[in-house]
Amino acid sequence: MMTGRVNPAKRLEDQGITGLGNVYYNILEPDLIEQAVLRKEGHIGNGGTFMVSTGQYTGRSPKDKFIVRTPSVEDHIWWENNQPMDAAAFDVLHADMLEHMKGGDYFVQDL
Repeated sequence: MMTGRVNPAKRLEDQGITGLGNVYYNILEPDLIEQAVLRKEGHIGNGGTFMVSTGQYTGRSPKDKFIVRTPSVEDHIWWENNQPMDAAAFDVLHADMLEHMKGGDYFVQDL
């Protein structure tokens, strides 16, 4: 099921992402919060603020950002904290991600 305003130029299916559960496109903040509460991903705190616990792993690990190294980007990337990845490794990771996504619900925001 698809819900919300879908940008016809940016549909997930057109990018090879198929077999998903519910897909919520560009839904408003109150609806996002309602869905998160229903899924027990957070709760409403005093004053109406939506709150989540991120657990022990917060932020981003600086050495965990991988970029496919190609001639078109090689000289435009700061490689000190970005790890190179070859195209074959990316293809395996991408296929695994697409398989893992099947059946799941997703929230898409066109920014």
